[in-house]
Amino acid sequence: MNIANVTAGFAAYTGLSGDELLSQSALIESAVDYIDSITAVENPDERQIKRLENLSAVYACRLYEMRGSDVTSFTAGDVKITSSAGGKGGAEALWQEQKKLCSDILRAENFLFGRM
Repeated sequence: MNIANVTAGFAAYTGLSGDELLSQSALIESAVDYIDSITAVENPDERQIKRLENLSAVYACRLYEMRGSDVTSFTAGDVKITSSAGGKGGAEALWQEQKKLCSDILRAENFLFGRM
């Protein structure tokens, strides 16, 4: 993946530029690393790379939004986190949508318990 393309996508989604954008470089690199780790395609073609770059930008946007949200409640039992905004933010909804669209090139993240 081209980090410049991911950064440009992140900038488009967040509206950040200049020093603000530069200060998020570690977050963007982390997003790229995460998407690389869940990619199921060993040698993606050009079209798949573009999709993965966009997904990385969306994931970085999600991380950026999560970092800026104020958490008002937390439940450990069923892992429920509620922010002051209530419900899912725009980046979370976009992430879920894009992840579903890219499901053909991503590994399943589901954890299943087998019989004991």
